[in-house]
Amino acid sequence: MQYVSVAEAAARLKVSPRRVRQLLKDGGLAGHRVGETWLVVADELESRLESPPSSGRPLSSTSAWDVLAALSEVDEGLEPLSPPARSRARSRAKQLRRHSSGIDSNEWRSALRRRAELHRLYAHPGVVADLLADRRVVCSGISAAQYYGADLVVLGGAEGYVRASDLDNVLHQYALSAASKADANVWLRVVSEGGDWLFRYRVAPASVVAADLMEREGSRDHAAGVRLGAAL
Repeated sequence: MQYVSVAEAAARLKVSPRRVRQLLKDGGLAGHRVGETWLVVADELESRLESPPSSGRPLSSTSAWDVLAALSEVDEGLEPLSPPARSRARSRAKQLRRHSSGIDSNEWRSALRRRAELHRLYAHPGVVADLLADRRVVCSGISAAQYYGADLVVLGGAEGYVRASDLDNVLHQYALSAASKADANVWLRVVSEGGDWLFRYRVAPASVVAADLMEREGSRDHAAGVRLGAAL
């Protein structure tokens, strides 16, 4: 995985180094901290330059999962919430649904981007099926699109969610290694806060799959995510 300095990222984004460090701390930009120094993941910088997020403030990880539960009417995710929290989640979900014919994918990406940390990885093709069958992994994105009628066929790739507490064991068991955007064939999103309800599923609900597809680079993947989100 390649990195660039905070100073270079700031120059390319046309913001201050302080703003870049804040984005890294808030999860709006992926990076790695070495002592007191931040390094920015080069692929994530390119993605931000190509598709700038909307101006809306991102939700916290827990709030993002509450909204995703509301979008798909997941009882396991909504019932434990207090009445005010449930009302907020449904109100925010309504905002994301408001364009019945062509939702704002940038709004989805901005609001929900803190739900998990994306890890781009490489796996030997022979272990990909076993990885998707692992009970610790919830299939989503390109690995779940077929369950919702999306016309996407992806061979040799995998996408899903894993708890932060399970990540190291999963990486070790399947010999997964960090990879560039071009070389990755596994996209694991790591959940640290909220979203406990997700791990009751083998295949993620439609709202989660839609959010994942909207964040992918391919135009067909992105379009499939928009269609699925609009159908919620």
